[in-house]
Amino acid sequence: MTYSVTARWGDSEDAPNERRMRELLAQLEEHDPEHPDAWLTHESGWTLAVFESGLVVWENIESEGAPRHQVGVSREHALSLWLNLSRGEIAHIEQQPWSPGHSPPRSSEEQAEIARKAQESALASFRRFYDALGPEIAEASCRHAGCPRGTLRNSVFCRIHHFEMIYHRPCPFQD
Repeated sequence: MTYSVTARWGDSEDAPNERRMRELLAQLEEHDPEHPDAWLTHESGWTLAVFESGLVVWENIESEGAPRHQVGVSREHALSLWLNLSRGEIAHIEQQPWSPGHSPPRSSEEQAEIARKAQESALASFRRFYDALGPEIAEASCRHAGCPRGTLRNSVFCRIHHFEMIYHRPCPFQD
């Protein structure tokens, strides 16, 4: 039976031994929100992802079955699960106390905070794009109906209407 592990920073290794699995799981001790997990995938399509937070996700990436998870899993238990999966012991892993989904449900406060952070991040990204458009040229008029502003270099629109053409949404900036 074949299996591979994808380490948290993207390196993939075929059939690492127990010692190497332990080393790969130890990488999760370092906090890295952009790369929070490592996973072992068996040739059957079953995958066990282990997150730095102690979350473990069990799913078959080749079937339509729903993912399941456990929280608070120690690195030793995660190693044991990886070893079971590397040997193809699917039934043993299935007997574990899994909960439905990729993670526990979030509270409304957590969801609101995630939405707020996503909105802040999007607005900052939009601002960087808008600022990178550069100044408008006053000698040429924006081709958007009724717009009194100038155009950007290499565009027929002002900054606002160029933004709206690219993002298909109202421009949040008026400067």
